Amino acid sequence: MSDRSASPRVPAGELDILEPVQRVRPPVLALMPHFGEARDSLEAVETLRRCGYEGLHVVLVDNSDNLPESGYGDNVEILRPGRNVGYCAAVNLGLARARERGIELFLLVNNDTETEPKAIEALVDALLGDDSVAGVGPLLTTERGKRIWSAGAFLRFGPNEVIQRGIGRSIDAAPSHPTLVDFLPGAFALYRTSDLLAIGGIDEVYFMYLEDVDLGVRLSERGRRLLYIPWVEVVHGGSMSSGGGTTPLRKFFNGCNTPRLLRRCGSAKLWLSFILFDVVGWLPSVLLHIGNPRRMRAQLAKGRGIWKGFFGYVPSAADVDYYKRRDPRFRAAVDRRSEARR
Repeated sequence: MSDRSASPRVPAGELDILEPVQRVRPPVLALMPHFGEARDSLEAVETLRRCGYEGLHVVLVDNSDNLPESGYGDNVEILRPGRNVGYCAAVNLGLARARERGIELFLLVNNDTETEPKAIEALVDALLGDDSVAGVGPLLTTERGKRIWSAGAFLRFGPNEVIQRGIGRSIDAAPSHPTLVDFLPGAFALYRTSDLLAIGGIDEVYFMYLEDVDLGVRLSERGRRLLYIPWVEVVHGGSMSSGGGTTPLRKFFNGCNTPRLLRRCGSAKLWLSFILFDVVGWLPSVLLHIGNPRRMRAQLAKGRGIWKGFFGYVPSAADVDYYKRRDPRFRAAVDRRSEARR
């Protein structure tokens, strides 16, 4: 770690944070798993580069095996596993690179994000201001910054057992103070590399989805804290690589991974929530969407995932291929979201 001192504490709403006095910021390795259209990742990399952070190293893991060989600029590396190893394994490949290079800060970035100038600098300053903090995340927005996607993420008693605070509300409703959170959405989150290495990185058994919740729980068990930072904003496409938030693919993986997550960290309260809202409430949710075939297919996929996950099924790339074949609108949904970002 860099030798840093900190200024006296300054009020910051619910929390006090420290501001580093030394302004030389350490290198950051930004890890971006790629899946889908090459242009999405190319555009996301370009916004990262334009944000102007000195010492930024970008690593893309090509899970679609379709990224071009060149045209990325300096300090961009492509890892080609030759198959879809999943989001979690992709993160761990990048984390290994950070360890090899001795880079102390590790940024998770989805390929459907737009990074604002100075965003990384602001997150670095917030993270390095408190040694008890393992990671920080920004305000995530959608609709070109008009609505909230996440203003802090929490476990809760309710559907899906997790909630992105403020989701769908106007940007004006975003909390203005830093907040301790249960986990940081993997769309854009900055961590200390040492903390991620200390817990063995991302648990690859999740393949994708809910691994960020598991990560937050394991860091908390080590006494480490995670913070939502409201003055940093990143535009997020919203699960674009899986076709969007209500696709059968995403619902299957969430359903499959929820029992695994609850076995790992679930309290009696969270298990009761799962039984009431996701198991008992599953049939009414299917009937509710009977007039909307696409949403009904998504709910059926969620039920299939819950059933398989309850018996320990480990999701894989084969499940991604299965739902892509069965959902002809998958690619169209991705393309619509890509166009909306222009």
